Amino acid sequence: MDLRIFDVEHGQCSHIVTSTSRHILIDAGHNSSTNWRPSTYLPSWGVTHLDKLIISNFDEDHASDLHNLIDTVSIGALVKNPTVSPANLRYLKEIGGIGRGIDALADMMARYTAPMSTNIDYGDFTVRCFWNRYPAEFEDENNLSLVSIIESHGIRICFPGDMEVAGWERLLRRESFRAAMREVDILIASHHGRRNGCSERLFDETGLSPYFVVISDSGREYASQDTVRWYRHRCRGFELNGERRRVLTTRRDGRVRIQTSPQGAVVDVF
Repeated sequence: MDLRIFDVEHGQCSHIVTSTSRHILIDAGHNSSTNWRPSTYLPSWGVTHLDKLIISNFDEDHASDLHNLIDTVSIGALVKNPTVSPANLRYLKEIGGIGRGIDALADMMARYTAPMSTNIDYGDFTVRCFWNRYPAEFEDENNLSLVSIIESHGIRICFPGDMEVAGWERLLRRESFRAAMREVDILIASHHGRRNGCSERLFDETGLSPYFVVISDSGREYASQDTVRWYRHRCRGFELNGERRRVLTTRRDGRVRIQTSPQGAVVDVF
């Protein structure tokens, strides 16, 4: 598996290529400073079809380029919190207003209603998802985030969207979730590293001890930089370019690339 986590400021966009040349995109944020967009990046690499689009959060920074993306590539399957309908999403966005990306997502959700195909060979790649229910458990976008744990050759990476402490604690009631998080090797920081996504109980009750955390952010906003030490103390660390690292950030390190094989994982930044 070849995973690239892009620098999209305080958003999220990651591209996965499996060993069978299947393409998965997790979120569709873009970089407003450099104008990097998945809608131009993917076609430039000859990618015209995504087998799967995973949306981890219903905020615009996770879907800001989606309206352009659907014009440049075809999408086989849409994966998101299944308890939120298109009408629910538009209702959730009534107060703050709906951006072009989320508007495109709501339209997609109305169209992508057939069961996902089960005959696609993803090779070394699997994904397991967890979510809180709308409206029984939460009525805010962040705690309705989709927590996706991808796995390849025994390496497990967690993409939690913008899950906040209350949402983490609700999920911790499920043994299946606790067991899955216990095995995570790499954690993408919730809510771009903001403190409201830092759950002591998540680590204490699952034994979660990743090698490192990736924070997708840029600039000094939302106190996301203030959590680097918090995460650093909870990670095992790994060697990168002669340095022991426990936290990577897109603002400092740029894009993060993780490649897995039967021999393990190789991490690089560029």
